[in-house]
Amino acid sequence: MANLEEKEKMSPWQFGLVVTSGLLTARLLPATTQFVHEAQQFAWLSSALAGILFYFAAYLIIRLGEEFPQETIGEYVPRLFGKAFGMVIFAIFITILLLNVINCAVALTTVYSVFLFDQTPREALIFTLLIAVVYCVMQNWGTILRIIQVLILALPMLYMFYSLIWLNFDILNLLPLWPDDFAGIVRAVAYHTDYFPGYESALVLLPLATRGKTSYTRTFGWGFAVVTFMYAFGAIAFIGSITAKAGASVPSPVIYAMKSVELPGTFIERLENYMITLFFPVTYISMVISYFAVAEGCRKYLKCSEHRTFVPVFLPLIFFVSHFADTPARREVLRLLDTYIVFFFSFFIVPILLILVRRKKGRAEACQAE
Repeated sequence: MANLEEKEKMSPWQFGLVVTSGLLTARLLPATTQFVHEAQQFAWLSSALAGILFYFAAYLIIRLGEEFPQETIGEYVPRLFGKAFGMVIFAIFITILLLNVINCAVALTTVYSVFLFDQTPREALIFTLLIAVVYCVMQNWGTILRIIQVLILALPMLYMFYSLIWLNFDILNLLPLWPDDFAGIVRAVAYHTDYFPGYESALVLLPLATRGKTSYTRTFGWGFAVVTFMYAFGAIAFIGSITAKAGASVPSPVIYAMKSVELPGTFIERLENYMITLFFPVTYISMVISYFAVAEGCRKYLKCSEHRTFVPVFLPLIFFVSHFADTPARREVLRLLDTYIVFFFSFFIVPILLILVRRKKGRAEACQAE
């Protein structure tokens, strides 16, 4: 008989599954145009390189968290940098997660307001989405974990619908086979912050995971490998179905590719609507994880008893910024801000924190030896 008891702790595999399941969101829909414009036919190679790069960033984050397995980043950073610098670093960390929530809300409601609910004000969609996220985040972690495990089932369904674009695949669209602009492939990697968002939440969620025989880096590695394969393989299908030139010239090329798919002899029409609908649960997972990490991180940093205290605090900010991003130019500003902060945190702050921790440990061991 199945054990339906709520669990407040995750196994290493659950930990890797929960965090990496939040990587695939509606944020990739508008970002695809920009990175295909840079990488052209070699978008798949850019996605593969991005997967390696962002797994390395996640690997550093896991290593940092393992140095303090029972503490969140808000608890040990002040000890490493002092209260003032510790507060700045913690604020950057919270900003990254809030930007993920905002960018997810902006991307999802923008797509829904165009393709599904064109008569509904976008503000109403944002408000409804945030209410749904808040309701979930207000639960205890055991309940949130069970909800995420159910919603994860939407991931294979989403990819199944997306895979239908293989019906229009033409291998000639992948030519030439040798890139003329390697720099463009590298530049396109920067646009993949929209493809790999929210892994920073591991710095808060790690204390909620139990230690087992399997390492956290291994479970993360498998999760990133699966997601990277989906992106790279999906990019091949995408370019092969509509060409790189078309993908770089339309606002939502993934949806454009789905619109061109027809299933002869069936009554199923407008397949893109099914795919757009399935983007809700997968984006919802990422928003819930990030916002819970914000509330739980603030709880630990300020030494409060309940994470629910901090859930309503950031809602006005999220709503008004999401509402403000109502033009492509404003959405691009949010995307660039997120990109710069993510790279700065993942490849500058986290390595410095790791170096400081290792040095302090080395000094402590030297003192004990003496």
